[in-house]
Amino acid sequence: MFSRRRFLATTTGAAAAVVSPAIAQETEGQVVVRTTGGAFEAALKKNFFDPFTKATGIKIVPVAASYGEMMARSTAMIGAGSVEWDIISPQFYELSKLQNLLTDLGDCSDMPNVAAQSPGACGRFGVLYLIGGQVIAHSPDAFPNGGPQTWADFWDVKKFPGRRGLPNTGSPWATLIAALIADGVAPDKLFPLDLDRAFRKLDEIKPHVAVWWRTGDQSQQMMRSGEVATTLMWSGTAYSAKLKGIPLKWSWKDAVADYGSWGILRNAPHPKAARAFINYYSAHPENHVGFSREMGYTTPNAAAQAMLSADEKADLGASPEIRKQIISPDADWLEKNRAAALERWNRWIAS
Repeated sequence: MFSRRRFLATTTGAAAAVVSPAIAQETEGQVVVRTTGGAFEAALKKNFFDPFTKATGIKIVPVAASYGEMMARSTAMIGAGSVEWDIISPQFYELSKLQNLLTDLGDCSDMPNVAAQSPGACGRFGVLYLIGGQVIAHSPDAFPNGGPQTWADFWDVKKFPGRRGLPNTGSPWATLIAALIADGVAPDKLFPLDLDRAFRKLDEIKPHVAVWWRTGDQSQQMMRSGEVATTLMWSGTAYSAKLKGIPLKWSWKDAVADYGSWGILRNAPHPKAARAFINYYSAHPENHVGFSREMGYTTPNAAAQAMLSADEKADLGASPEIRKQIISPDADWLEKNRAAALERWNRWIAS
């Protein structure tokens, strides 16, 4: 696993759709790609899917599914020996724990653009394609003298008064990490997570949380309406909100990684076409810039990053200085403790 200090120093969802079994019988003339649907899928289509099809004649078939649905569906297809999807998009830091689901890509030498355009992006069982974080966002109207910049600030309701927002998306790791850092735990001492300590700290902030948001759209709307003054927010959603005219600022200090990857399922029906798409994606920096400016996520494409302005790099987290602040969860801990920790979270939320 890449550490928070090493990582790339050089550089909610819709219901799971059922894909027809006929897909597995078709030729390499298409690739079935899991997406999150909505505006994000539309931006991928505009900047990558359609240009790839135009260049190669290979059709992209998107299938919308939430993260949990993606994992459950992929596991079921592998278990049944009937794989209908080609590419899924797990978190980069989880790739080593998904070897039972994903194709071993080795050093990605059969996709030369990966190494040429995206240093550090080959993760053996997947290729990094998206770089973002879960950040501390605030309304400058609510905090005219400057809003919370650290998780300790976020918890300090006397110095930074106002209603809070936190996510409840079935993946509470960023919130647990934020609570521990607010309580004084050093980022490099987070794992194994001290859940007792984290939930004690969460008890302090719970009365001040006005919204436990479930989708990116909801997190934008609550900032637009002034329902909350500050929230944990996906960086891409924050950027998109800013483009829509919602007054918003955010801090990358100890943000939690949101690093998407392309992974090819084992026994995928169109493995050659899947590799062709990932190789295509890893080049074409102008497409990456267009995507970043639309969706607020940067990519590991070094040439594209060089085309961004200084202000864009700051908002998008497209600099080594910002990435050094980002925390990647420990995949080993998640693998062993995910179910129990999530069950405890759900009990706590409901109490």
